[in-house]
Amino acid sequence: MNIRDQVLAILNSESKETFLLAIGHRLGISARDIFAEDGLDGLRRAQACNEMMISIWSQAWAMKEARVNGYPDSDFLSVLLGKADAGDARPHLRNAIESALLVIRDAGAADQPSAEGP
Repeated sequence: MNIRDQVLAILNSESKETFLLAIGHRLGISARDIFAEDGLDGLRRAQACNEMMISIWSQAWAMKEARVNGYPDSDFLSVLLGKADAGDARPHLRNAIESALLVIRDAGAADQPSAEGP
């Protein structure tokens, strides 16, 4: 299963909110690192990370508030990719997604009973 399929599966699961929070958190760290390392040269990448975070927080907000419209799950990754590409920040998005996938995988492993019993 490729990353896109994994993301779509998680967006259609009970893990959606955790996944969104993990991506947003990782992008926030990326933006901070960009400013610390690249200064003004990284402004476009940091702005792209910020735009992606706004989309993520809006998507999470839409889960909680019926009056707020989010993106359809099938379009959400494309929206993030567009924002990432606008600021040459695709590596930051990929890192954030991969980190969030690990969070979800680790949470699932923690929910599984151990071979040794409870």
